[in-house]
Amino acid sequence: MKLTALTTAVLIALKQQMPPQYVPALRKRLVKGEITFPTKAIAFDKIKKGRKLAPLVSPMISGKPQKQKGGVMTSVEPAYVKPTDTVTSDRLLKRQPGEALMGELSPAQRLNAIRADLLNEQYESIERREEWMLCEVLKTGGVTLEGESFEAIHIDYGRSPENNVTLSGADKWSALAKDSEKPMEDIEDWASRCNLVANEVYMGRAAWRLFRSFTCVKDALDTRRGSRSQAETAALNNANFKWVGSIGEFDFFVYTGAYEDDAGVDQLYVDDNGVMVTSSDVEIYFAYGAIQDVEANAMGIVEATRYPSNWFTKNPSAEWLQTQSAPIPVMLDADEACYARI
Repeated sequence: MKLTALTTAVLIALKQQMPPQYVPALRKRLVKGEITFPTKAIAFDKIKKGRKLAPLVSPMISGKPQKQKGGVMTSVEPAYVKPTDTVTSDRLLKRQPGEALMGELSPAQRLNAIRADLLNEQYESIERREEWMLCEVLKTGGVTLEGESFEAIHIDYGRSPENNVTLSGADKWSALAKDSEKPMEDIEDWASRCNLVANEVYMGRAAWRLFRSFTCVKDALDTRRGSRSQAETAALNNANFKWVGSIGEFDFFVYTGAYEDDAGVDQLYVDDNGVMVTSSDVEIYFAYGAIQDVEANAMGIVEATRYPSNWFTKNPSAEWLQTQSAPIPVMLDADEACYARI
């Protein structure tokens, strides 16, 4: 019997059978939408609040920031991601985790279970990459993309230097008197630098522990569940992202999510001593370059956030599963956030 590749719709349906295990907290909470492009490269102006995103044609090579009168134009070809896995014949015959000891699934059922599991892993690996890119943009106003087969480029959305803060010496929170100093004044100062009304603060674990040790914070912090109903929606089902209270107009969250870098070392999305001040109204979108796959393009699939596919090889005998995507976060005004290391 001839083996036939599954359609994109079937693969997506298989993937949806598996419940997601990973929740990209800040992407889920802050990203306002997704924009797909029919071209490999995408270009953006540094746009003032309220102006629309404008796609422009650019060369196929990785773009560089170009100085223009009145602002900075950033043209870039997003890094392409395409996690790939194989389903070999021996894996197909083996009992899967959670299956009865003697095996309760037929080979065909087990094959679909394996496909769904692998597709879920691929989608989650892309989501982790997107969360990392988003956090880099929120922390620095830009992101550097580099990989083993991707020439390094830096995408700069033009953050003002004063919106990236590193406290030192006597200004560090660890050097302040806990019973008399007021770190909340730092929060208010950083909020005033944002080009919007800041109302949310995301902290690493160490920063939060230090912040809550101040007497003034203990006295002002409201931790009653339900006191901020809107703040307790969205990404709060993530164990690594928690609402911990409010002071005045500010909601405070602790984000301890981590990812594995290319060297196999766990890294935090938000620094342990990091403090990010922004708003739930920050204008951030995810843009996606065109799917660069001849079969997909022949079927009319060019603009998409994800493109899953499968195919078969005879030598070695295996089925291959792959998910393609070309994501990049777009922050319309990089000064809508301020990031500090305390």
